[in-house]
Amino acid sequence: MNYYYITFEFSIEQFFIDIDLNLDLKVEKQLYFDIDDAPSFVEDNFIISSSNQNATDYIYKWPNWASNCVVLFGESGVGKSHLANIWHNKAQALKVTLENIDFKDVQKRKNILIDDFELYSNKYNDLFHIINLINEINGYLLMTSKVNPASLSTGIKDLDSRLRNVTPIKIDRPDDFLLEAIIIKLFSDKRILIDDRVIKYILKRSNRSASELIKLVNIINNKSMEQKRAITVPLVRDVFSDVGY
Repeated sequence: MNYYYITFEFSIEQFFIDIDLNLDLKVEKQLYFDIDDAPSFVEDNFIISSSNQNATDYIYKWPNWASNCVVLFGESGVGKSHLANIWHNKAQALKVTLENIDFKDVQKRKNILIDDFELYSNKYNDLFHIINLINEINGYLLMTSKVNPASLSTGIKDLDSRLRNVTPIKIDRPDDFLLEAIIIKLFSDKRILIDDRVIKYILKRSNRSASELIKLVNIINNKSMEQKRAITVPLVRDVFSDVGY
């Protein structure tokens, strides 16, 4: 069994081109890349499909938004953080968490990004003040969440009112094209080029949710590393058997 260890940079678009040009990855061979596997949120790697087209169009309309505060919401793994980070770069925004907020920095930078804001329920009072400050200084606040902000009950009536008045932008569950692209992207973030037969096998037998694909890819990669096996259909079949598919 042959393994190749190489290092280079590529965009997801080039990745598709390579596949289209018959890269000819044999089942018994696997390309591993010796690079940190942190997710790549660069703009060129964002994949647009019917499920995220509306959200993408709205983000790119900035600064011509309907309100100063916008929330991207949808299930885990649909691309909220990726799209938010594209805006973060375009708007030269400050990315903060509610656990560690400096209001002087907010006032100075004006454009603010907060990921998964609903997780910081103990800091909702700070969020209320951030929203007020953003409106006062004519800045912009982009937040991501797994839930529609209008459905939250924070225990702070004024904050609930503010959240009902933000602009909610939903990213839908991924369509077939995006699901396949997500699998490719998840493996490419780990610097692994994956065989098309493996992709088709995963899609056919998984529950087709982005959050589940994230878990599956991690399990598949871990099993591959532990057993020193290339990621092939037989290995993925073993994983599915292990997790009860």
